[in-house]
Amino acid sequence: MSNNLYPITYWYGIRKEFLSRERLEEAREAGFNLIECAYDTETNLRVLALCAELGLRANVQDPRMSIALLGEPGWEAELDAMIADYRDCPALNRFFVRDEPTDDYFPTLGRVVDYLHAHDPVHGEYINLLPSVAVMPLERYQAHIDGFLRTVHPQLLSYDHYNLMWREVPALDKLPAARVSDENRKRNGWEGKLFEAYDRAGYYDNMEMIRASAARAGIPWMTIILLVEHWGYRWPTEGEVRWEAFNALTYGSTGLSYFTYWTPGANHSEPWSYHNGIILSDGTRGEKYEIVKRINRELQVLYRGLVDPLPGESVAPGDIRSEAVFHVGAETDETVKPFAGYKHIRALDGGRFTVGFFAGGRMMVTSKDYDAPQTLCITSDTPLVRLNKATGVWEDCAGTVTFAPGDGELFAVKPL
Repeated sequence: MSNNLYPITYWYGIRKEFLSRERLEEAREAGFNLIECAYDTETNLRVLALCAELGLRANVQDPRMSIALLGEPGWEAELDAMIADYRDCPALNRFFVRDEPTDDYFPTLGRVVDYLHAHDPVHGEYINLLPSVAVMPLERYQAHIDGFLRTVHPQLLSYDHYNLMWREVPALDKLPAARVSDENRKRNGWEGKLFEAYDRAGYYDNMEMIRASAARAGIPWMTIILLVEHWGYRWPTEGEVRWEAFNALTYGSTGLSYFTYWTPGANHSEPWSYHNGIILSDGTRGEKYEIVKRINRELQVLYRGLVDPLPGESVAPGDIRSEAVFHVGAETDETVKPFAGYKHIRALDGGRFTVGFFAGGRMMVTSKDYDAPQTLCITSDTPLVRLNKATGVWEDCAGTVTFAPGDGELFAVKPL
């Protein structure tokens, strides 16, 4: 993707029977600039042509990739034909290869990815890895990542980790109530049941490991965040979605994907029934459409703040270059680093925050409280400015900043 935009995409896109220019414009309006193109070849080409007209890019999932992965006779010719069909499409970003592979599948992926790189060096591959909770303990997960990088030679490291969970309890007492929709309760016979909201451990450990592994490999990384209510995952609030999105940017993610855009059909049986995606299964906009639209707009403003020069700054970072990540306040994940001062920032006091330092004296901070506002007090050796996400203007920062639930803010050293 061009470095003019922060890549924002999704899983489970526009259903084929709803496909139209207007639907792609609707996705663009919500702040998506990278479209999932997972249809038959003819439809994929039609969507790519529309994307080019609308200034969108697309990751393509083509049926011939399955033949290559199976290693059937003539698989090389199938990939050659696939590449020839798409390679001149200006909207083409990457070829989808596989989601959540296990270790034993890496040699197959390496064979296919090496072939793609050799025969189309312009367009990379897209493979999404399992979360750490599926490959425990953490030492084994690190070996999983290392094996993937060593065997597959990817150009991008992507993973998913959904931790916003619910569990049934006999009484809530003072426990936080999980947000479970009436539709979900009715479909599964859960009327009257009580559900506690809890966050599965390991979320930050997973992000720490992916970030560090990508840095060692010299490749970008991205993550997929939870949006749709399904299985044991609760219906996220706006604060929770903000917490997911801004944490990713704080850690230096070079792209973001939402699970899901379109709500998978209403015929899913328990427990995998899906509810309340960005677009509902009947094609109408869900509650999250406007929320995601706001968040995506703010992500682009923050991204520009990370890569563009400040007023009076002669040299810009040019891209996202994460230097360090710390945590303020208590955290149970074992691999995170507590903040104890970094460069010009001597102290950060308040509640619970993640803090990412970037090239050019930038500091991205995300509130880890997605339910209530928090105030952060910053002690700095140099004057700071804060980027106004609504206007895109850098403003003087007094040192005490209040964060909305789950929100992220970008700071920088004030140019002399």
